Amino acid sequence: MMMDIPSFRLLRAAFLLMILSVALNAEGLANIVSAQIPGLFSYEFVVDEEGFTKVNITYTTNGARGSSWVLVPKFSEWTNHTVRGKVTEWGLRDAGELTGVPYFFYEALWFFYDSDGSEFEMNVQFNLSTAAMIIEPDGVFYSPQIGFEEGRVEAEVTLPEGFSIKQGEALALGSAGAYRPSSLGSDYVLFDNLPETENSFRIEIGFRTSGDEADLRTLQSGVFAFETVPRYEGYAEEILTLFNRTYGGLVELFNVTLETAEVRFFLPEFNSLFSPGGYVPFVSRQIGDIHINILYTRYVRGYIEVIALHELVHHFLWKAGISPQTLLWFHEGMAEYISLEIANTLGYEGSRIMKEELEEGVSQLQQIVGDDFGFITQWSPSRQPENTWSYYVASYCVVSRLAEPRGGLEYYNRFFRLIKGKNVDSNAAIGYYLGLAANESVADTLNRWGFEIPDLYRYAPLLSSAEEVLGKISPLHQPYKFLAELLYRQALLNANEESIAEMQLYLAAALFIARLAPLLTLVTISGVLFGAIVLALSSRGVFSKH
Repeated sequence: MMMDIPSFRLLRAAFLLMILSVALNAEGLANIVSAQIPGLFSYEFVVDEEGFTKVNITYTTNGARGSSWVLVPKFSEWTNHTVRGKVTEWGLRDAGELTGVPYFFYEALWFFYDSDGSEFEMNVQFNLSTAAMIIEPDGVFYSPQIGFEEGRVEAEVTLPEGFSIKQGEALALGSAGAYRPSSLGSDYVLFDNLPETENSFRIEIGFRTSGDEADLRTLQSGVFAFETVPRYEGYAEEILTLFNRTYGGLVELFNVTLETAEVRFFLPEFNSLFSPGGYVPFVSRQIGDIHINILYTRYVRGYIEVIALHELVHHFLWKAGISPQTLLWFHEGMAEYISLEIANTLGYEGSRIMKEELEEGVSQLQQIVGDDFGFITQWSPSRQPENTWSYYVASYCVVSRLAEPRGGLEYYNRFFRLIKGKNVDSNAAIGYYLGLAANESVADTLNRWGFEIPDLYRYAPLLSSAEEVLGKISPLHQPYKFLAELLYRQALLNANEESIAEMQLYLAAALFIARLAPLLTLVTISGVLFGAIVLALSSRGVFSKH
């Protein structure tokens, strides 16, 4: 039986379409398989004696064609070079779109490639001046962010000759955990043992330099002195400029001046690189130098400036008479609030980010404890909690929320003018003067936050009268000036409805001693002199019997 011509043509067309479909599917399948062949990202970091680091990233794959991406610096120069094959299309994309993390300093180089028939290879290079931070005899390497499309990776860090990696201080810090190196020498380290799913990490290495002592130099500017190694003089000068730029405003705010303030950078511990950002030691009755974490020079502009201002504010608070021993929450809350307010007026991007982080911290803390911030009243230099972040957040919240409806920094300017020359060392006293500055009681507000303080503001006329008398006592009238002030502070601690009589008793005793201090001092001195004369005459036998 013979097939007619139209049927034959239809059959032939169907056959040809089937062959074409198979061919196209085969080519598509080959492309898919080719694109899925995992490539290798090789990172090489070469560090010199000043911490300057050359970064070399090489991507190689046997795939015929495909696409991938890698993080590159957003605000500094980088170059790329195709060694084998050809990049057919490329572009820069927001890092957060590909990683889920909004990296501020990085963006993604996204590219499509064709191989030269057997392999594709591309190279990216850039430099980082502060990948390794060094203050002899110690240093720490903290790599730029390593990020790429999932696949194989190896990363090698080479330190200068004579440098040595500290035992146990070489880690790759990934999203799923920390990884020890696969190979480790005295001055180099290699990681090629990370899982293929670990495509976002940094490398941290602690090391010792070849030199044993730092070449320290002191930069003097106004009342400030900054001790630093030469390689960081530029950063030190920027902070000194900031301090001098803001000094006049801080003097006006706190109503005090500083005699001197010394500043220095420090290298943090290996296991806590970015905490603390800075610190001022409170030792006995002295305040220490300002210490600033050198790692924050790598952050967004404004971070290290806020840290430096925060520590400077501690010096002003100390000079204004606020004790960190009993009022550490107020010290830290004020340092956070004032440093951020000043930095924001200067237009720093970092300060805006820091304030957003703090406000987010406040929201998270309130979900846990509500408005009960009373735990911060027990905070002191000798009683440091494990989770200090919640204490900083709560202290900032109290200080900022008190200021917002009352004029902000102007409110605290009134407060510091009121406490000029006074010894403020209790929550009750802080609440009292904050009320005077607000021209209304703030005790109810503080007590809603868990402070449990008496409302001294209702006794303001009586207390102000006592302060006026105490203020007139000469420092020469000791120990009666001290006794009168001690009784006055005890009165503040007993100012509530249940112990009003006791408060009035302490105030009466304080006023009695204050008014009689000159006479009591004269009587005391006369008595001492009389006793000394009698003793001298007795030793000479004047009163002995003949």
